[in-house]
Amino acid sequence: KLAVTVFSFPPDKGNVGTAAYLNVFSSIFSVLTDLKKDGYNVDGLPETAEGLIEDILHDKEAKFSSPNLNVAYKMSVREYEKLTPYAKSLEESWGKPPGNLNSDGANLLVYGKQYGNVFIGVQPTFGYEGDP
Repeated sequence: KLAVTVFSFPPDKGNVGTAAYLNVFSSIFSVLTDLKKDGYNVDGLPETAEGLIEDILHDKEAKFSSPNLNVAYKMSVREYEKLTPYAKSLEESWGKPPGNLNSDGANLLVYGKQYGNVFIGVQPTFGYEGDP
């Protein structure tokens, strides 16, 4: 299995999947296409890099708080607490889960898309503009 995390900072600035002098989604698409040729399971991979953008962001200018980002998984607070034994100690600084970021108010949201044995995830935001 393989996971790829795409950049998303600063939050709310339309920077999901950006990097200086790189075409991130075209690069990811190229690597996954080569992996597919080598027999790697990338079931559901779109035909183009633009299709990859559409699957994950639904909008080239997506902002992190945008409802346009693809939700790959909704994690309940109970599951989060089970997987994170130190969750209570985080509450003093970060507040009670699920919080206001990467959340629908009831669950923690994992943004991204699964293609066979590959998960392309969007970096979770970790603050607001001016308050990282």
